[in-house]
Amino acid sequence: MIRRERREAKRRMVLLSLLACFLFLTLVAFRRPNSLMGDYTRQPANSTALAPSRTNAKGKSWFNGRPKSTGPVLSNSARRLPDSSLADLKNSSLGFEKVFVLNMPSRTDKLDAMILAASVTGFEFDVLEGVQGDSISKKALSGKWENRPGIEGVVGCWRGHMNFAKEIVSRRLSSAIIIEDDADWDFNLRSIMEYIALGSQALLDTPQDEAPRSPYGDGWDLMWFGHCASSSIKGDDRRFIIKNDPNVPPRQHRANYGDIPDMSAYDDNTRIMFFTAGNTCTYSYALSYHGAAKVLKYLSMDIFNKPIDFGLREMCEKKDRGFRCISVFPQIFGEHKPAGANERDSDIDPQNRSSVRIKGYSHNTVHSTRLNVEHLIDGRMDLLENQYGEDPHLEGPIVTEYRTGVEEQIPGS
Repeated sequence: MIRRERREAKRRMVLLSLLACFLFLTLVAFRRPNSLMGDYTRQPANSTALAPSRTNAKGKSWFNGRPKSTGPVLSNSARRLPDSSLADLKNSSLGFEKVFVLNMPSRTDKLDAMILAASVTGFEFDVLEGVQGDSISKKALSGKWENRPGIEGVVGCWRGHMNFAKEIVSRRLSSAIIIEDDADWDFNLRSIMEYIALGSQALLDTPQDEAPRSPYGDGWDLMWFGHCASSSIKGDDRRFIIKNDPNVPPRQHRANYGDIPDMSAYDDNTRIMFFTAGNTCTYSYALSYHGAAKVLKYLSMDIFNKPIDFGLREMCEKKDRGFRCISVFPQIFGEHKPAGANERDSDIDPQNRSSVRIKGYSHNTVHSTRLNVEHLIDGRMDLLENQYGEDPHLEGPIVTEYRTGVEEQIPGS
């Protein structure tokens, strides 16, 4: 009798232990997960979107404690972003269906830096492997490329960007953005993109009573966010103007290597958007499905033998191709130069640089994500720095206008 009671008691203890373990594992499995360092939270896209969108629905919020944005408003009209556009802009791909980062497999250092910078900014990306030019069969080239030092890097870069367009078309993505692995951006990128979306919707004459499929409006082919020169279209004076923007680099710190819009009518804290005749450099740009299909047709299937940015520039410049390009100036993505050996900078340029850079910097980026990444990891917003000095004293909040004005090309800085 005593033995039976002991066995029953032992059986009850085992059952109670199993039940306790089950309850503990259940609580762990269903507890809301924290993201990196506990400073960021996941937030689903707004379920009350007014129209269907093919953008990535998964989203991350801004930093804890920041007020929820109701979106920017166009000051000289009633235009504002629809709720669905604001919801899509809060997804994990910056309002596009995908973000791709172009990275050579051998440059694990650049990929590590990009993963960290994107994470603290609140977006995710797919890696698009870079291509070694000498691995491409000459039969795969539609044009005859000149034989000169470094041409393999130019050819490989062209093929990497063709693969970006190919991914969009083959996966039938509505849009995607590509970022080169040496790019940098302002840590206020998410709020900046809200103004970019409002500007592109204005330029594209998006009906105010309809929600577009893309938060950036419908009918664009290419949006050029990171470049080193930008040309406006002669006779097209439409401008979306963002004033009192603390994230605009001062005039003396803008690095460009070709034509730029005449900004003499604006102060140092003004950014503009416009239809472009073509840019130079490809630190970051976005393609719609329609734009990607045309890029593959003209820059891969047809005869072509130039650097990729020259090809994209021609796409924007030649009116018969029906290719609509929107540019931002000053640009919102710039090239980053890290501390360390200068020879690490480029995977295309064959020049041997033996010098060492003591401190890193980024072109055309005020509040650099890469230079502030340590503080962003720790959530120390009070320690974030403007790489050009103190933030400017602004007369008021950011205001926007959509109007026409005459602008002529001036030599690049």
